[in-house]
Amino acid sequence: MIDTAMRQLRIIWLALLAAIAAYSFLSFHASVHSAPQPILFRAIALVAVGEVLVLFFFRRRFVLQNALLLVSDAGNASALAQWRAGHIIVWALSLSIGLYGLMLRYMGFYFRQVSIFFIAGAALMLLFAPRRPR
Repeated sequence: MIDTAMRQLRIIWLALLAAIAAYSFLSFHASVHSAPQPILFRAIALVAVGEVLVLFFFRRRFVLQNALLLVSDAGNASALAQWRAGHIIVWALSLSIGLYGLMLRYMGFYFRQVSIFFIAGAALMLLFAPRRPR
């Protein structure tokens, strides 16, 4: 049961990590000619920081707590479902940070300004890679 979930999570994780790489590639090759608004960058950066806080909450609430349950009872279907859902929520939030970078790039910001969003999203994805409960 856990082996199947791990295989599914690895596939999802790799696909989302590849999406962040694709966002970065697209924004690097984008030719944007509009004038950016600095207040918008700050607002999106603030939202991204808030998202990181929410991400850590969801990780603790769904991934870590249910991982402890799965260590003691590997057949607990409810804990497994919440553990898997927690991973997906954490990765979706990480991916959205990368998506903010793409959005800001197409709003006129330079690649080096928005690259922090791609780096942060990818770093969070790598930090929270799927791991077997122990």
